[in-house]
Amino acid sequence: MNQDQINAKLSQISSKGLESSFALSEAALENAQKLAELNYAASKDALVNVQDSITQVLSAKDPKQVTDLISADLLQDAGTQAAAYQKKVTKVLRDSNKELNNVVESSIEQFQKGMQEWINTISANAPAGSDAFVSAMKTGYGSALQGFEQFRAVSKEALATAEKNAEQAFEAFQGQVAQVKKAATPATRSRKAA
Repeated sequence: MNQDQINAKLSQISSKGLESSFALSEAALENAQKLAELNYAASKDALVNVQDSITQVLSAKDPKQVTDLISADLLQDAGTQAAAYQKKVTKVLRDSNKELNNVVESSIEQFQKGMQEWINTISANAPAGSDAFVSAMKTGYGSALQGFEQFRAVSKEALATAEKNAEQAFEAFQGQVAQVKKAATPATRSRKAA
């Protein structure tokens, strides 16, 4: 194998890595766009709801009517909307993490396959007396392969942890909404009884 063939094989391996980088960038942009669309829709809905609430409060004729407007139902609606928004964000992040994981896995496998082919080709075409060089190269590749496997394990663990944290945050938020609703319900009942 001459230097041009070695360079061509390395170039092929590099181009596959570049393709993977583009795929990751494209996925990141798509997910950023999805999050931006969710944020825009949530902001728009929140503004419409606030505007409606302000209009109702301003059109109230007495303080009791204002108090009735600001009830547990209003808080529950806001909590429900916030929970629905959080659920959509969590889904986008979960899908993004799965996509990222798939691209990383594919990239690692492509790189390993390309490097193994390159090392096998060099080993098969190595001149006599270069056994020490070939052995050192195989050892280096073995070490690099272990590094990739460690990276793969760490990335899987990080993605699982991120997903778990998002789920816990969502559950904590829902618990807080339930507490607010529970606390507001007795106050609403006592106002209606009076």
